[in-house]
Amino acid sequence: MMKLLSYTDRLWARAGQTVTVHASAEGFDSLEVDLVRLVCGDDSPAGPGYRLEPVAGTQQTVPAAFQAIHAGSCILADDAAGLRCLDDATVQILVWPTTPSDAEQAVMGIWDATTKAGFLLSIGPDGAALTTGDGDTVSRVATGAALTAREWYLIAASHDAVNGMLRIAQHPLNRDGRGERPLVALADKAVAPRAAEGTPLMVGAAWGGPGHADGLRPVMCFNGKVEAPRVLGHYETDLAGLNEAGSIPPAAPGIALAWDFSRAMTSLRVEDVSGNGRHGRTVNLPTRAMTGHDWTSQEHDWRHAPEQYGAIHLHDDDLGDAGWQESAQIVLPEGLRSGIYCIRLAGGGHEDMPPIVVQPPRGGPTAAIAFLSSTATYQTYANMHHSTDDAGAEMRSASATILSPSDVHLFEHRKLGHSPYDTHGDGSGVSVASARRPMLGYRPKAGLWSFNADTHVTAWLDDCGFAWDAISDHALHDEGLALLAPYKVVVTGTHPEYWSSAMWQAMTAYLDGGGRLMYLGGNGFYWRIAFHPAAPWALEIRRAQAGARYWIAEPGEYHMAFSGELGGLWQRIGIAPQQLVGIGTVATGFDSCGWYERLPDSFDPRAAWIFEGVGPEEKIGDFGQLGGAAGLELDWVDRTLGTPSHCLRLASSAGHSHQYLQTIDTMTFNHTAVAAPVNPAVRADMVFFETPRGGAVWSTGSIAWAASLAANGYDNNVARVTGNVLRRFADSAPIERGKPGP
Repeated sequence: MMKLLSYTDRLWARAGQTVTVHASAEGFDSLEVDLVRLVCGDDSPAGPGYRLEPVAGTQQTVPAAFQAIHAGSCILADDAAGLRCLDDATVQILVWPTTPSDAEQAVMGIWDATTKAGFLLSIGPDGAALTTGDGDTVSRVATGAALTAREWYLIAASHDAVNGMLRIAQHPLNRDGRGERPLVALADKAVAPRAAEGTPLMVGAAWGGPGHADGLRPVMCFNGKVEAPRVLGHYETDLAGLNEAGSIPPAAPGIALAWDFSRAMTSLRVEDVSGNGRHGRTVNLPTRAMTGHDWTSQEHDWRHAPEQYGAIHLHDDDLGDAGWQESAQIVLPEGLRSGIYCIRLAGGGHEDMPPIVVQPPRGGPTAAIAFLSSTATYQTYANMHHSTDDAGAEMRSASATILSPSDVHLFEHRKLGHSPYDTHGDGSGVSVASARRPMLGYRPKAGLWSFNADTHVTAWLDDCGFAWDAISDHALHDEGLALLAPYKVVVTGTHPEYWSSAMWQAMTAYLDGGGRLMYLGGNGFYWRIAFHPAAPWALEIRRAQAGARYWIAEPGEYHMAFSGELGGLWQRIGIAPQQLVGIGTVATGFDSCGWYERLPDSFDPRAAWIFEGVGPEEKIGDFGQLGGAAGLELDWVDRTLGTPSHCLRLASSAGHSHQYLQTIDTMTFNHTAVAAPVNPAVRADMVFFETPRGGAVWSTGSIAWAASLAANGYDNNVARVTGNVLRRFADSAPIERGKPGP
């Protein structure tokens, strides 16, 4: 069990700014904290060497304490005054449950689960139920029949104070009229609900007392969609009539609350349309822009028919801002060199090091070279349960799974939240990832993938004497072209997979203005994401239409709630990676890696300088930590998807095993002849092309490329070719289209 976990309030900062650390420690009461520059985060003996450089003057000792995670999403009213002690009341809500036979789940109410006071509408093994309590006595009535998963129901309940009567109704909304019948149950001599002052009105959870998640601890969390909650200030006897009318109209007599989830979709707010101003907010980032009970399938963009997207999908394992108390603050020293840093926490024999990208002063780069840290991709992969949850993990890697300590901890502690590579406990896809929680996997020593693989690039830059700045995806999304414009060349990491529209637009403008880009990876610029406008530490993805994916978005739910944009592959949106960097994803394989062989274009005078010091028949990258420089995920040239007509295909990979398969999004029909080495599409293409105003792009097309840089103390042809390109791209002399290189 991992006894020390932490996260920071931001993933990037500049010298002079403060980074706040939130930590939980179990079994010890103090932490040693300092700032370290991370040269290389890969601690494998075959790598460049794990290296940290402490930053003087940042050491401190702070108290430590255990802090709990309170997962589970819900919707919370800003003000429940006037609703806690209604003598007569009727509540109604539409639900689409996903785990209806599990333990009792709170659907709606003002219910203190510790004191048993208030009222609670719930579902469980005995169907829909209404519970009332005054802190001493509890009354309950249930329909007696569990709901069916993934079917819409109208649940209505009422309390008659005069006669002490409880009434509960469970109406299936099957469109074809088949299946279940409406159920109504009655109970008399019921206790009147009396919630204590301060107990909130909640949808999707009950009040479990104060906590870290937006100031509360949600319990009895509901799994599934909810829509159109209503509260009436009188007892309603004709619950069947309510079903015939659908949702209670917002202007119905006696209406006390009517939430419409189709409004304020891109915010954290929910709006009360009853006129009483009882608005609310979402907690722990549930999924919005979900099809409602009346979705017709005629419109697939929620912006065009918002009234059909009035549902929110809640999960008992959603986690937004963990809300932990502040543990320490690190002030980044003035003049601190730009780079990849970690805040190192140590105590009780345990260590945690959340990374932070330290960028140069705004508008004041310190070098011609910028390394673009793929923070959006790191965040997306964090807390992935692939090794323990994916039945096909070993087949894809052609090897036995070896679990890391973080794999085991995540498996046993689901409340740390999931990755968009996972599914929720109810089987629905995880579309939201938060950075305000411990992000296991986004750490030094966490294996050679994504973040630590990228530190092979930063170690090479340092060890070979290049002056460079670090910038981040999140800053690129926020600041756009202004962040890139001062640099001669931008260098990516090994796997810049997740990009927002703002990032894409900024990079396109940078290249159009004469910028130069070195894409040192594979499977880049693949999925479109959106950052939440009110919670920029959260990002969203919809696994739509096509692509190598671990879950598929439901029909009608391809558009992201955070931005309204169509989610999915950039290629399917009509902007393939080939248009940006000349190549795009074509194949994957994880058992071994191959090498590159030069092609005729590599001898073209426009690009021959790239191979200075490399022989004409020399294999490029038939060595390295992964056995070769071409592997894992591969990109290729495809002129039909936008590879520029003047692009030079300099080299292509070889030596791939039969485990390498063409990706499903690059073919129209699956068949047997898709494995390497017989499939010519299973390859990585290295390309070069000039861009307007003296700019250029060079792309490697392989995630494994960087893992070969350090071989033989950087005295190898992978490092040589990469260095040749970087030195030329960092030079101010224009790279003119169609003309020989230097």
